[in-house]
Amino acid sequence: AERYHLMAHIDRWVVQSALTAIASGAPHLPNGRTCSINLSAQTLGDEDFLEFVVDVLDHTGVLPEKICFELPESVVVGQFDQAQRFINVLHGIGCRFALDDFGSGIGSFANLKHLALDYLKIDGMYTRDLVQDSVNREMVAAMIKLARTLDFQVIAEQVEDQASFETLRTLGVDFVQGYVVEKPRSLASIH
Repeated sequence: AERYHLMAHIDRWVVQSALTAIASGAPHLPNGRTCSINLSAQTLGDEDFLEFVVDVLDHTGVLPEKICFELPESVVVGQFDQAQRFINVLHGIGCRFALDDFGSGIGSFANLKHLALDYLKIDGMYTRDLVQDSVNREMVAAMIKLARTLDFQVIAEQVEDQASFETLRTLGVDFVQGYVVEKPRSLASIH
């Protein structure tokens, strides 16, 4: 899809479908819960996408605070001005934002303090083998410390076993994603 420049179309479909489903009550998002939507680099380069998201929020009536957009670190670093504008406008109306795959690239540290983010998602390459890998453990601890300084909550990706889960809990991670919580399933199977 990226090769044929179709990601903006796919992301539009995902946003429209997710917000329509939330508006219809399936799935029900309890208070304080959000639906996370990953966006691609190509989509942030689409000048009309921001207006599209605002229109879909208006038409579906979904409260902006129910939506969390996840932007990959590489996108934010590579398209900082577009990302900052997108984040600032939608964060201003209540949407939440997560910097996804944090630690997978270089250069985002300097920009973090200039972004209205809510979550920092630590890339899965750092959350694996935490019990045995002291370097990963220290890197995760440093990322958590940075996130706390910037008043971000921390999400650890690809948490696949109980030992890693417990280590991350001890380190102070707020949320985890991965098979230790639940395996992915279709939207239709959620009641």
